[in-house]
Amino acid sequence: MNLEAVFASPGLRLPIDAAVGLGEDDAPFWGEARVCGEVRNNSGVVSIALSFATVLRFDCDRCAEPVLKDFRGEFTQTLVRSLSGEETSEYLVLPDAQLDLDALVREEMYLQLPPKLLCAEDCKGLCPGCGANLNSGCCTCKQTVDPRLSALLPLLKDNEETP
Repeated sequence: MNLEAVFASPGLRLPIDAAVGLGEDDAPFWGEARVCGEVRNNSGVVSIALSFATVLRFDCDRCAEPVLKDFRGEFTQTLVRSLSGEETSEYLVLPDAQLDLDALVREEMYLQLPPKLLCAEDCKGLCPGCGANLNSGCCTCKQTVDPRLSALLPLLKDNEETP
């Protein structure tokens, strides 16, 4: 997208309402991302403020069940034509005033992904013994105590007997 006019005209606002196509290489994002916002020149400072909405398709990190979940976010970025001095990540440098909106939105979506993708915050995961999904119910395997922690079992029994 060409932002030459925005850089040249203080007070100019350029609305953005677009769809960013997401391919197979963009996992876990699925379908397309809907993007809304604006590019604005506020007294010579050009900034972009966007919100996005898409769908995540992933396998839960705890129970491995397939999940489709809505994913929304927003971000702002200051745009400059050049920097006089050190490089910084505070500004997005556009020497030719050309903005690759798709690449910017994809990058921001990846940065806003949570560190663990879960089907639900209270996901119980899989039984370490038999591999059963504990969200579906209790497993039938005998729960074993880690041998490294077996010395602590008497403390738990003493605690249960004390009112």
